[in-house]
Amino acid sequence: MNSSHQRWLLEQLPQWEREGLLTTEAARILRERNAVDASQPGTAQIIMGALGALLIGTGLIAVIGFNWDDFSRPVRLLFAFLPLLLTQLFSLRVLLRGAASAAWVRETAALLQALATGACIALVSQIYNLGGEWPDFLFAWCLLSLPLAWLLHSHAVAIFYLIAIAVWSVDQTGYGRPWHDSPLLYPLLLLGLLPYWPGWKWRNPGPLSVSVRWVMTTSAIFGLCSVAAYVSTRNEDYHAYHYESFFCLWTLTAAALVLVPLNQNGIDEPTRRKPQVVLGSLWLLGYGLAATFHDMNDDLLRGAAHALHLPWCWGLLSVLGIFALLAFLHKRWAVLAIASIALLPLLAFRLVPHKDGDHGTLLSWLTTLHLSVIGITLIVLEFAGKKGAPRLGATLLSMLIIARMADSHFSLLAKGIAFIAVGVAFLAFNILMSRLLKQKQAATAV
Repeated sequence: MNSSHQRWLLEQLPQWEREGLLTTEAARILRERNAVDASQPGTAQIIMGALGALLIGTGLIAVIGFNWDDFSRPVRLLFAFLPLLLTQLFSLRVLLRGAASAAWVRETAALLQALATGACIALVSQIYNLGGEWPDFLFAWCLLSLPLAWLLHSHAVAIFYLIAIAVWSVDQTGYGRPWHDSPLLYPLLLLGLLPYWPGWKWRNPGPLSVSVRWVMTTSAIFGLCSVAAYVSTRNEDYHAYHYESFFCLWTLTAAALVLVPLNQNGIDEPTRRKPQVVLGSLWLLGYGLAATFHDMNDDLLRGAAHALHLPWCWGLLSVLGIFALLAFLHKRWAVLAIASIALLPLLAFRLVPHKDGDHGTLLSWLTTLHLSVIGITLIVLEFAGKKGAPRLGATLLSMLIIARMADSHFSLLAKGIAFIAVGVAFLAFNILMSRLLKQKQAATAV
């Protein structure tokens, strides 16, 4: 049950007690079991705090900017640093109050200080004509704002930081840049939020909000994509193999995202609260379906051959191996099955001697067989009492049949009949799963 459902339940308990639907003791137990962590702000609190901070910051900038040309340099520096000093004092007061400070107050203080930091950097640069490009400004701004996410537990600043490092990394993608001025820094920048992650001793452990999880996953997708694109262009023949090797590297990255280690609470959470699993699985399944077409195989295999000569590829494979071992120990069979799609092109290239056409045909048949096994596995796991994804498995099998029929030489009539049969079977399976879910819920309620 998420926090919004818990709040709704707590609001209903007094009425249910008055109507005699619950005893006082039962209501007390429900309040204890569904206590809402006040330190975790809701979406509305983040939005209201962020909106208030933005309005105040924009108003201050407008007031100062109205007479900017009439101010001397010392006065301009005063206007640059004074808002930053005031917001730091505000943040200090919030920290001293500790748990007595409301969540939205912490968000407002952190965001105000982050805005004041960015304004101070921009004003000092303008006063002294320091020059520079906007990515450099964004990079310095997000790094100076990062401690606010730790100290004030600010979701808004964490979201800003994640977006900023992703934008910076994508902008730095290009051939010829040194490593310290390239997207290769993105994984290190992402580690900057580890103290913000629940479970650290000095912070009250608790689940990350869904909004932060989705932003973190989206940031990782764009940031790591830029790393893969950068690495794939660092070879003298990148003009020929850039896109193919990029897709191979990114597919390995998607598999690593799917297998990101989770504690038991994270494993038991619904899939909608695990965006890295959702988005990584969608990419892998799309990649796998594309690999069943002969026209795509040559590009995928060239990318695999080129990627195997890149150190980043072997680094990803090492990370993937560690994550796969942890997933195996936690018995996360469904995500292990899906993540295995990323290894097919690499195995097909390595295991079979190269002859014209052989690799493409082999990869097509291997992928078709492998995806079929994955679809069946996702269904069987659910019926075996383990955590599976039967609807996803049925969808995958349906899409696989459609892809194979579309790529075949059967007549249009035969393809139409096959599509109708697959559609009917899919709907029937969906109805069956709905009934089984209702029966399970009824048994649990009893």
